[in-house]
Amino acid sequence: MAMARIVLGNRDGALALRQAREVLELLTDEWPDVNFALRTIKNPAATAGETPDALLQALTAGDINVAVVQLETLPLSLPEEVTLAAVARRLEPRTALVTKGARSLADLADGATVGVRTDRDGAFLRGQRQDLKTVRMDGALEADLKLLAAGDVDALLLPAATLLALDHRNRLDVMLEPEAFAPAPGQGALGLLVRTDDDPAFEIAYSLQHRPSFDRVRAERSFAHALKTGADADAELVVGALANVTDDGELTLFGAVLKAGTTLQASVNGEAKEADEMGRELAQDVRNQLASL
Repeated sequence: MAMARIVLGNRDGALALRQAREVLELLTDEWPDVNFALRTIKNPAATAGETPDALLQALTAGDINVAVVQLETLPLSLPEEVTLAAVARRLEPRTALVTKGARSLADLADGATVGVRTDRDGAFLRGQRQDLKTVRMDGALEADLKLLAAGDVDALLLPAATLLALDHRNRLDVMLEPEAFAPAPGQGALGLLVRTDDDPAFEIAYSLQHRPSFDRVRAERSFAHALKTGADADAELVVGALANVTDDGELTLFGAVLKAGTTLQASVNGEAKEADEMGRELAQDVRNQLASL
């Protein structure tokens, strides 16, 4: 395929830029006749408490052809004109606890301060240990690690994939299993989004599709979407999920929700091709459990 130019867009930050460059390299190898370019899209300052997703806006406006995004940061509801064309092979989906010696969440001292990247992570953590204090860490990874070294925080909760991608494998002190700390839907997965009517961009993006990773993300996002959007949405719910797919195409979806200090966990098994339906089924199961409390 010969094409004048395909512009990849990525969010600001060291991790987003590194991941986009890796995608650029893979696509360049796969499509040597295509002229690829990379563009960083920065979010504007928040207005009225909300920050628009500038990357999706750039995609729908035609400023970029493919958006490269960490899927745990992707809104659960996408514009009609945007489609998730592909999910690259997923890296480590679990969350890491980075500490100065604690070997589990239970080992953290009473009243310890833990740095978190999202309000979701902070809520899940306090749901397990109400004595812990959480602070939002919005800076670069290196800055967060320096705060830990200086004693400004006692521990950090970070997606393990972030540490791996930014060459900090040695800081994977404790890997938290989903039953102990459910990751955000899509965590550790990289998605390629295109405009729905852009067939050439879709074909190019789809060349990096890893179907098991795509199905895992579909199930997790379907579960969260069913709980957090639409007429039956519950704004108070904090949601985590993790799906796995076997070589035989069987998918297992684990989901966890937190509401008013109560955590519920549930799981469902089925065929990977039914990932969306399984997500909705598990969401209904969780709703039924919540209703019986």
